[in-house]
Amino acid sequence: MYLVTFRLDPGEYDEEFHELNDAVQAAAEDTDGYLGKRTWTDPESDEVLVVYYWESLDALEAFGADSDHRTAKRRWTEWYDAYEVTITDVIETYGSGFGDSADPPQ
Repeated sequence: MYLVTFRLDPGEYDEEFHELNDAVQAAAEDTDGYLGKRTWTDPESDEVLVVYYWESLDALEAFGADSDHRTAKRRWTEWYDAYEVTITDVIETYGSGFGDSADPPQ
């Protein structure tokens, strides 16, 4: 499994941002190998972390080729003050207490 952590400092979002963001999320969900995402916001700084879960690097690369995703990446300065992407190859997951499964959310 691969995790893509998208760390961002949000700027101003307009209607065009929301339309493109929805299109990018739909593209992710339509990509074979997309497993889900989780989002956290730091209430003190408003910094946001979005973690996307992918079954394989091939699945992630297929999503990366999506035209809406490429457009969003080019236009980031219109909506974010800063961003950082970290891609992680997950070797192992374990734990207890988060339900019946350690699988990422769908």
